[in-house]
Amino acid sequence: MIRFFRWIFGYVSFTFKGGFFENFITDCFNEGIEIRNIAKCEDYFVGCCNLKNYKKLHKIARKHGGVVKVSHKYGLPFILLPLKNRWGFAVGMVAFVFLLSFLSTFIWNVEVVGNSKVSNIQLETFLENNNVKKGSMWSSVDRDKICWELLSEFDDLSYAHINRVGTTAVLEVNETTDAPVGDESELRGENVFRKELEAVAYRQQKNLTVKSRNEYKTLHFFFIDMPLYINKKAGDITEESESWVTLFDKTLPIGITKQEELFIKSTPKMLDNDSLENLARNKLSYLEKKEFDGFEIINKSESVDMDDDKCIIKCSYVIRRK
Repeated sequence: MIRFFRWIFGYVSFTFKGGFFENFITDCFNEGIEIRNIAKCEDYFVGCCNLKNYKKLHKIARKHGGVVKVSHKYGLPFILLPLKNRWGFAVGMVAFVFLLSFLSTFIWNVEVVGNSKVSNIQLETFLENNNVKKGSMWSSVDRDKICWELLSEFDDLSYAHINRVGTTAVLEVNETTDAPVGDESELRGENVFRKELEAVAYRQQKNLTVKSRNEYKTLHFFFIDMPLYINKKAGDITEESESWVTLFDKTLPIGITKQEELFIKSTPKMLDNDSLENLARNKLSYLEKKEFDGFEIINKSESVDMDDDKCIIKCSYVIRRK
């Protein structure tokens, strides 16, 4: 941000020649003039300062027998300087900015994402009937109200939200999943819950092999840590272990910490369909153990969706607390 504001207000790079530059710099700082990027050359030095402060440098430079001269100019004021006598161009730029800002208050594109049961045509037609269409102003669109009406109109939708992405209205929806229904006599009076899980496995995986290992030890003696190595190179994986001295079953603050840095080589591999599905099922099994600890699965239904990149297994459960 500081660099940005410096560019907005403009600054110059200058040279100071023919005088006592140490005294010149000292006087500049005494006067509250900030000089940046000071560098000494053969018989002169260079520095940077803003436009306001540069005008004050000439008097100080003459005082110490030197001369300051601009070497480079930076910032917006120098870009706009050639347009000083071209008011038509400047007015055109301002008008263009205002026109662009005005046009951005309209909707120029409508997109729908996340739907499969409800077609794009149905959702786009509903949006158009509720004034979410090309040429409508954003200020005339009550997005919250439209989303509630959308959920009331389509039973297959569980979530809907209209995002404003520039001049594009993006309708993001989530659809309901039909949960399995267990035997009513079994479920009646039970503490039963419904739950959905999703496991995703990607076809492209990585083979990881250890290229090399480096071991580093650090000696701890009370509050002093003494590394027993000279240079340390951080690896891809760090394994750490500690060993402390014990006396009469009490641990003393004397010991050694050992760090083993492993350097890993990664090579890509592609899974076949069977391996990909097995990986997704292993992930699903892990999720079941994690999410359903203390519960019994009464019923379960699943769907498998596989393409060139990944495999997705979606499961709906009826579970009961054990």
